[in-house]
Amino acid sequence: MKTSISFLFIIALVLSQFNAFSQDPCKVLKPEISGKYTGDCKNGLADGKGVAEGTDKYEGKFKNGLPNGQGSYRWATGEVYTGSWKEGKRNGEGKYTFKSKGVDSITNGIWKNDTFVRIKTISPYTVHRVEGIKRYTVDRFGDGEKISLSIMKDGNNNSTVSGLTFFCTSGMTYSVGPKRGYENIIFPCTVRIIYTTLNSYNAAAINCEFEIEIKTPGIWEIKLNN
Repeated sequence: MKTSISFLFIIALVLSQFNAFSQDPCKVLKPEISGKYTGDCKNGLADGKGVAEGTDKYEGKFKNGLPNGQGSYRWATGEVYTGSWKEGKRNGEGKYTFKSKGVDSITNGIWKNDTFVRIKTISPYTVHRVEGIKRYTVDRFGDGEKISLSIMKDGNNNSTVSGLTFFCTSGMTYSVGPKRGYENIIFPCTVRIIYTTLNSYNAAAINCEFEIEIKTPGIWEIKLNN
């Protein structure tokens, strides 16, 4: 009985080793990173998340043996690209880190077919919330560290505002006449404005809310119109 069990165990071990050796290795089709691969595989090709290393090194998403999706690629010369890939080439938005005259430099931009197309345009501010406000303007009037607020109604200063909350994540408050604001701000900052005002006919109260993130330093004016 023991002999039969031992014989079956040996056969199972031999078969498992035979299957392991008979399987094709998971291939990476980009020669510069085809030396060693660890990760997901499909039909004998790198597919899914993985790490491939040869002369260069790539860590990220693969499809059909090539970098495809989000990933980070490090060249043997030290440059690094982190961003979007398609069929083994840089395609889409990414960050390229390199040395220029011995100084670390970064380019955030858009690539197509492995070629740099343009620098990514970064909006100086992002509006996150607008409620109860007919229209608004956000203007920059030069260099500085200041934000002012004007609340208007029918082209004039809004005198029906009540319960005003004007908050900025940094800086000191100030007021000049109907204008109020913050100065000595550290950017980027987030501004949140909440108040109640009467409508155009002064017949009903409107709850208003405005939230904005300002990323670029400057002298800014936020103007809200009801």
